[in-house]
Amino acid sequence: MAWGWNRRSKGRPGVGTAGAETPPPPVAAPAPPARPTPAEALKILRDGNTAFRRGESNLGHVSATDLDSLQGGQQPIATVVGCADSRTPPTILFNQGFGRLFIIRVAGNTVDRRGLASIVYAVKHLHCPLVVVMGHTGCGAVAAAEAVVDGKAPLDPSLEEMILPIIPAVLEARRTGAADPAVRAVEENARRVAYKLTTADASLAKAIADGALKVVAAVKYMHSGQVKFLDLDDGPAPAPEARERVHA
Repeated sequence: MAWGWNRRSKGRPGVGTAGAETPPPPVAAPAPPARPTPAEALKILRDGNTAFRRGESNLGHVSATDLDSLQGGQQPIATVVGCADSRTPPTILFNQGFGRLFIIRVAGNTVDRRGLASIVYAVKHLHCPLVVVMGHTGCGAVAAAEAVVDGKAPLDPSLEEMILPIIPAVLEARRTGAADPAVRAVEENARRVAYKLTTADASLAKAIADGALKVVAAVKYMHSGQVKFLDLDDGPAPAPEARERVHA
Protein backbone atom coordinates (compact mmCIF):
# COMPACT_ATOMS: atom_id res chain seq x y z
CA MET A 1 0.00 0.00 0.00
CA ALA A 2 1.34 3.44 -0.91
CA TRP A 3 2.08 5.80 1.95
CA GLY A 4 -0.53 8.56 2.16
CA TRP A 5 -4.01 9.42 3.28
CA ASN A 6 -6.29 6.50 4.08
CA ARG A 7 -9.70 7.22 5.54
CA ARG A 8 -10.15 3.68 6.81
CA SER A 9 -6.96 3.84 8.83
CA LYS A 10 -7.84 7.11 10.59
CA GLY A 11 -7.52 6.84 14.33
CA ARG A 12 -5.84 3.43 14.20
CA PRO A 13 -2.49 2.88 15.90
CA GLY A 14 0.47 3.67 13.71
CA VAL A 15 -1.24 6.54 11.87
CA GLY A 16 0.38 9.98 12.06
CA THR A 17 -1.36 13.31 12.54
CA ALA A 18 -1.51 13.83 8.79
CA GLY A 19 -3.14 10.45 8.37
CA ALA A 20 -0.07 8.69 6.97
CA GLU A 21 0.86 5.36 8.46
CA THR A 22 4.05 5.51 10.53
CA PRO A 23 6.70 3.12 9.19
CA PRO A 24 7.59 0.34 11.62
CA PRO A 25 10.82 0.87 13.56
CA PRO A 26 13.88 -0.69 11.93
CA VAL A 27 14.88 -4.10 13.19
CA ALA A 28 18.15 -3.87 15.07
CA ALA A 29 20.99 -5.95 13.66
CA PRO A 30 22.05 -8.77 15.95
CA ALA A 31 24.97 -7.87 18.17
CA PRO A 32 28.26 -9.46 17.16
CA PRO A 33 29.35 -12.31 19.41
CA ALA A 34 31.46 -11.27 22.35
CA ARG A 35 35.16 -11.63 21.66
CA PRO A 36 36.64 -14.36 23.83
CA THR A 37 39.40 -13.72 26.31
CA PRO A 38 42.75 -15.44 25.67
CA ALA A 39 41.83 -18.16 28.16
CA GLU A 40 38.39 -18.67 26.58
CA ALA A 41 39.90 -18.88 23.09
CA LEU A 42 42.39 -21.46 24.30
CA LYS A 43 39.57 -23.54 25.80
CA ILE A 44 37.66 -23.40 22.52
CA LEU A 45 40.68 -24.82 20.69
CA ARG A 46 41.21 -27.52 23.32
CA ASP A 47 37.56 -28.54 23.14
CA GLY A 48 37.66 -28.48 19.35
CA ASN A 49 40.67 -30.79 19.22
CA THR A 50 39.03 -33.16 21.69
CA ALA A 51 35.89 -33.25 19.55
CA PHE A 52 37.96 -33.88 16.42
CA ARG A 53 39.71 -36.84 18.02
CA ARG A 54 36.37 -38.27 19.10
CA GLY A 55 35.06 -38.04 15.56
CA GLU A 56 32.59 -35.31 16.50
CA SER A 57 33.43 -32.95 13.67
CA ASN A 58 31.36 -29.83 13.03
CA LEU A 59 32.91 -29.30 9.64
CA GLY A 60 30.51 -31.60 7.82
CA HIS A 61 27.88 -28.90 8.30
CA VAL A 62 30.03 -26.08 6.91
CA SER A 63 28.67 -24.67 3.66
CA ALA A 64 29.00 -21.62 1.43
CA THR A 65 26.03 -20.00 3.18
CA ASP A 66 28.19 -19.69 6.31
CA LEU A 67 30.06 -16.96 4.48
CA ASP A 68 26.98 -14.70 4.43
CA SER A 69 27.47 -13.49 7.99
CA LEU A 70 31.17 -12.83 7.35
CA GLN A 71 30.78 -10.43 4.43
CA GLY A 72 31.27 -7.43 6.70
CA GLY A 73 34.53 -8.65 8.20
CA GLN A 74 36.14 -11.28 10.35
CA GLN A 75 36.64 -11.80 14.08
CA PRO A 76 38.98 -14.78 14.41
CA ILE A 77 39.34 -16.25 17.87
CA ALA A 78 42.96 -17.34 17.34
CA THR A 79 45.95 -16.92 15.08
CA VAL A 80 47.72 -20.19 14.31
CA VAL A 81 51.31 -20.26 13.11
CA GLY A 82 51.56 -23.76 11.70
CA CYS A 83 53.64 -25.97 9.45
CA ALA A 84 52.72 -26.22 5.79
CA ASP A 85 52.60 -30.02 6.09
CA SER A 86 49.43 -31.30 4.43
CA ARG A 87 48.69 -33.49 7.46
CA THR A 88 48.33 -30.60 9.90
CA PRO A 89 45.41 -28.36 8.84
CA PRO A 90 44.44 -26.22 11.86
CA THR A 91 40.80 -25.85 10.87
CA ILE A 92 40.31 -29.62 10.98
CA LEU A 93 42.49 -30.28 14.05
CA PHE A 94 40.63 -27.62 16.05
CA ASN A 95 37.21 -28.31 14.50
CA GLN A 96 36.66 -24.69 13.46
CA GLY A 97 34.86 -23.38 10.37
CA PHE A 98 34.97 -20.15 8.39
CA GLY A 99 36.04 -16.96 10.14
CA ARG A 100 37.42 -18.66 13.24
CA LEU A 101 41.17 -19.05 12.68
CA PHE A 102 43.68 -16.64 11.14
CA ILE A 103 46.38 -18.97 9.82
CA ILE A 104 50.00 -18.48 8.78
CA ARG A 105 51.63 -21.67 7.48
CA VAL A 106 55.21 -22.28 6.39
CA ALA A 107 57.37 -25.41 6.50
CA GLY A 108 58.83 -25.67 9.99
CA ASN A 109 56.32 -23.18 11.51
CA THR A 110 58.90 -20.41 11.75
CA VAL A 111 58.14 -16.71 11.29
CA ASP A 112 59.82 -14.29 8.91
CA ARG A 113 59.11 -10.57 8.49
CA ARG A 114 55.99 -11.08 6.42
CA GLY A 115 54.71 -13.71 8.81
CA LEU A 116 55.26 -11.33 11.71
CA ALA A 117 53.39 -8.57 9.87
CA SER A 118 50.45 -10.95 9.40
CA ILE A 119 50.41 -11.78 13.11
CA VAL A 120 50.59 -8.11 14.08
CA TYR A 121 47.69 -7.38 11.72
CA ALA A 122 45.61 -10.11 13.32
CA VAL A 123 46.30 -8.86 16.84
CA LYS A 124 46.32 -5.10 16.24
CA HIS A 125 43.51 -4.75 13.72
CA LEU A 126 41.40 -7.90 14.15
CA HIS A 127 41.91 -7.94 17.95
CA CYS A 128 42.78 -11.62 17.95
CA PRO A 129 43.25 -12.73 21.59
CA LEU A 130 45.41 -15.82 21.08
CA VAL A 131 48.45 -16.82 19.01
CA VAL A 132 49.33 -20.52 18.82
CA VAL A 133 52.66 -21.64 17.35
CA MET A 134 52.00 -25.27 16.42
CA GLY A 135 54.67 -27.73 15.36
CA HIS A 136 54.10 -31.41 14.70
CA THR A 137 55.97 -34.66 15.15
CA GLY A 138 57.47 -36.18 12.04
CA CYS A 139 58.23 -32.70 10.67
CA GLY A 140 60.30 -32.82 7.49
CA ALA A 141 61.74 -29.34 8.04
CA VAL A 142 63.03 -30.34 11.49
CA ALA A 143 64.40 -33.56 10.03
CA ALA A 144 66.30 -31.56 7.41
CA ALA A 145 67.81 -29.37 10.14
CA GLU A 146 68.79 -32.51 12.08
CA ALA A 147 70.51 -33.95 9.02
CA VAL A 148 72.57 -30.77 8.63
CA VAL A 149 73.54 -30.74 12.32
CA ASP A 150 74.53 -34.42 12.18
CA GLY A 151 76.57 -33.92 9.00
CA LYS A 152 74.37 -36.34 7.08
CA ALA A 153 73.42 -33.77 4.46
CA PRO A 154 74.86 -30.48 3.22
CA LEU A 155 72.89 -27.30 3.70
CA ASP A 156 70.93 -26.78 0.48
CA PRO A 157 71.19 -23.05 -0.37
CA SER A 158 67.63 -23.06 -1.66
CA LEU A 159 66.37 -24.29 1.74
CA GLU A 160 68.46 -22.05 3.99
CA GLU A 161 65.57 -19.81 5.03
CA MET A 162 63.62 -22.89 6.12
CA ILE A 163 66.43 -24.80 7.86
CA LEU A 164 68.64 -22.21 9.56
CA PRO A 165 65.99 -20.89 12.01
CA ILE A 166 65.37 -24.46 13.24
CA ILE A 167 68.99 -25.43 13.92
CA PRO A 168 69.13 -23.79 17.41
CA ALA A 169 66.15 -25.92 18.48
CA VAL A 170 67.89 -29.06 17.22
CA LEU A 171 71.05 -28.17 19.12
CA GLU A 172 69.06 -27.51 22.30
CA ALA A 173 67.29 -30.85 21.97
CA ARG A 174 70.66 -32.61 21.69
CA ARG A 175 71.99 -30.73 24.70
CA THR A 176 69.13 -31.94 26.91
CA GLY A 177 69.80 -35.58 26.09
CA ALA A 178 66.12 -36.21 25.39
CA ALA A 179 65.05 -39.81 24.80
CA ASP A 180 63.60 -38.79 21.43
CA PRO A 181 65.62 -35.81 20.18
CA ALA A 182 63.46 -35.47 17.05
CA VAL A 183 60.28 -34.86 19.08
CA ARG A 184 62.16 -32.64 21.51
CA ALA A 185 63.49 -30.55 18.61
CA VAL A 186 59.93 -30.06 17.34
CA GLU A 187 58.86 -28.91 20.81
CA GLU A 188 61.85 -26.61 21.24
CA ASN A 189 61.27 -25.06 17.83
CA ALA A 190 57.65 -24.23 18.69
CA ARG A 191 58.69 -22.82 22.07
CA ARG A 192 61.42 -20.64 20.58
CA VAL A 193 59.17 -19.17 17.92
CA ALA A 194 56.44 -18.44 20.48
CA TYR A 195 58.91 -16.81 22.85
CA LYS A 196 60.38 -14.61 20.12
CA LEU A 197 56.90 -13.40 19.19
CA THR A 198 56.33 -12.03 22.68
CA THR A 199 58.99 -9.35 22.07
CA ALA A 200 59.10 -9.22 18.26
CA ASP A 201 56.81 -6.19 17.97
CA ALA A 202 55.78 -3.46 20.39
CA SER A 203 52.07 -3.97 19.69
CA LEU A 204 52.30 -7.67 20.57
CA ALA A 205 54.23 -6.94 23.76
CA LYS A 206 51.66 -4.31 24.80
CA ALA A 207 48.71 -6.62 24.12
CA ILE A 208 50.35 -9.30 26.27
CA ALA A 209 51.06 -6.82 29.06
CA ASP A 210 47.44 -5.61 28.94
CA GLY A 211 46.12 -9.17 29.21
CA ALA A 212 44.50 -8.94 25.78
CA LEU A 213 46.80 -11.51 24.14
CA LYS A 214 48.36 -14.84 24.99
CA VAL A 215 51.07 -16.54 22.90
CA VAL A 216 51.48 -20.29 23.39
CA ALA A 217 53.45 -23.14 21.83
CA ALA A 218 51.85 -26.43 20.85
CA VAL A 219 52.67 -29.71 19.12
CA LYS A 220 50.37 -31.91 17.09
CA TYR A 221 51.20 -35.60 17.46
CA MET A 222 51.05 -37.35 14.13
CA HIS A 223 49.85 -40.73 15.39
CA SER A 224 46.79 -39.41 17.23
CA GLY A 225 45.97 -35.91 16.02
CA GLN A 226 46.18 -34.66 19.61
CA VAL A 227 47.41 -31.11 20.04
CA LYS A 228 49.34 -30.62 23.27
CA PHE A 229 49.86 -27.07 24.49
CA LEU A 230 53.43 -27.05 25.76
CA ASP A 231 54.09 -25.86 29.30
CA LEU A 232 50.31 -25.66 29.85
CA ASP A 233 49.08 -29.25 29.59
CA ASP A 234 50.07 -31.53 32.44
CA GLY A 235 51.70 -34.89 31.95
CA PRO A 236 54.15 -36.30 29.43
CA ALA A 237 53.71 -36.26 25.69
CA PRO A 238 51.30 -38.92 24.37
CA ALA A 239 53.09 -42.22 23.78
CA PRO A 240 53.39 -42.86 20.04
CA GLU A 241 52.14 -46.07 18.50
CA ALA A 242 55.42 -46.16 16.59
CA ARG A 243 58.50 -43.98 16.56
CA GLU A 244 57.49 -40.46 15.53
CA ARG A 245 59.66 -40.20 12.44
CA VAL A 246 57.02 -40.01 9.74
CA HIS A 247 58.97 -37.37 7.86
CA ALA A 248 57.61 -35.56 4.84
